[in-house]
Amino acid sequence: METIEKPFIIANTESICIDKLKDEHIIPVFSKDNTPLISQYQLIDSTAKVMNQLGFKFNDPQIRVSHPIMGRIPSAKDKKALDLLDHEKTLYYERMMYLFQIPEIRSTVNNQELSLVFGGIKSYSWDNLGKDHRSQQHFKFFIGFQVWICSNLCVSTDGVVLDFRTNSVNLIEHQIRLLTETFNPDKQLNWLKSLEGYSLSEDQFAHFIGRCRMYNHLPDKQGIPELSITDSQISNVVKGYYSDSTFSQKQGNICLWSLYNLLTEANKSSYIDGFLDRGVNAQQISNELIRGLETNQSWFL
Repeated sequence: METIEKPFIIANTESICIDKLKDEHIIPVFSKDNTPLISQYQLIDSTAKVMNQLGFKFNDPQIRVSHPIMGRIPSAKDKKALDLLDHEKTLYYERMMYLFQIPEIRSTVNNQELSLVFGGIKSYSWDNLGKDHRSQQHFKFFIGFQVWICSNLCVSTDGVVLDFRTNSVNLIEHQIRLLTETFNPDKQLNWLKSLEGYSLSEDQFAHFIGRCRMYNHLPDKQGIPELSITDSQISNVVKGYYSDSTFSQKQGNICLWSLYNLLTEANKSSYIDGFLDRGVNAQQISNELIRGLETNQSWFL
């Protein structure tokens, strides 16, 4: 099994350590009263605190950031950018996504090892910085399983994705606790394992890809399941169908477990803001394909 840690999202992100996030990045404020927002570090720290309280053992978080907001201290306002000293620069990242791996909760599906992951997303672009500290701030959290061989994030829609607003760190911790307590790992694993029992022929796969290409141009999408995966990501799925070392087709057939992983692998090119929603959509599409194979009534097939 491959053990090298790979990024769970790529897009335009870069990796960062939690100490740097805590010690070197400024925190945006609400302009009306100069009150700081809940920082990205506080979000990660709150997650770790709740997980400790619930008895989980976890690895150091993987953290990815994007969209840097750079500035400078007032005394360096007239300096050229190349002449700025490190202490004269200010920086924070507008968008941040993180996950903790919980290696003690693991299973195997189709010879790939899965481990439980927990994490969240924060983008300051979601918040109205022109207001004051009473304004609600927007957060997203998730819990699911990671395909460790290729670092895909497998997220369920059933009680494991939390999208909410608050201005309280205490409420964040409360919501994370509720999310963890309502998640049923056995149910999620059973769904993942069920994907092995379904497959698409080459003709069915070609029809599915063609329908995905048509989707964005349809004049009327009423009654058709949502598809948020982009055309370029669909192209990556086709590429993986032929050449992925783990999840490619076998004699033209591809099981839905492999197709689901190709979808989530392609999703790694999404920006942070859309990553989780498209991950959820990959599961929705997989469920729709199962329904279509069982009833022969899916628009995608």
